Amino acid sequence: MKTARILHLEDDDRDAELIRTLLETQGVKCEVERVTHGAALAEALAAGAFDLILSDFSIPGFGGLQALELARKQCPDKPFVFISGTLGEEVAIDALKRGAADYVLKDRPARLGAAVTRALKDAEEARALKRAEEAMIQSEFKYRQLFERLSEAAILMDAESGRVLDANKRAEQLLGRSRGELIGVTRSHFQSPQTLLDCAALLAGSNDEARGVLTGEIITKEGRSVTVAISVSHFVLYSRRLVLGLYRTIG
Repeated sequence: MKTARILHLEDDDRDAELIRTLLETQGVKCEVERVTHGAALAEALAAGAFDLILSDFSIPGFGGLQALELARKQCPDKPFVFISGTLGEEVAIDALKRGAADYVLKDRPARLGAAVTRALKDAEEARALKRAEEAMIQSEFKYRQLFERLSEAAILMDAESGRVLDANKRAEQLLGRSRGELIGVTRSHFQSPQTLLDCAALLAGSNDEARGVLTGEIITKEGRSVTVAISVSHFVLYSRRLVLGLYRTIG
């Protein structure tokens, strides 16, 4: 575990030293910066990069919930743990609802190290999840741009069920159907019976990277038959077998 940077709001010198000692003896590798009042807390939050905020609940002239609100406003992704001797059950539950990660009673200090360690771990996992979600969104955005820039009508399908997973603007225009109308339907909704058989024959027993080209017919929403060249690619993405069809009108 890396050394954690902890901001500690505590006005009592004796309690502050005791808590620092408890963290050390309970195996929490940390550097602790102590502040004693609300103004100092606000200044430290604005200036410092902390991994966790540890706070007493009863600070003269500055309540614990005020400290929590300030920390949530300035550092919403940093865990906030109360350690106090005056935290009743109802107040503790309210604090958790407002965003506190945990609370530890000063007369039961044995769980302080575990509470801090868990809060740090949960916060890191939440940040990792956020990074993954942001990367996924960025990846989907790039995929959408690439898919829409294809020069031909493109339809992506699940190889097992044959259902449409995605379609670009050109496919919407060719078939006279919106993307929402296409997603979830099977090829039988827009391919002629013979084209369905030809595509099935092309993909039957194919390996995961098979591809081919055939001539077929698609049926528009209005029932019009259009002759097309269909380029079919069969591939695997994230353990899912997919089929990409590119449709180009002939004549």
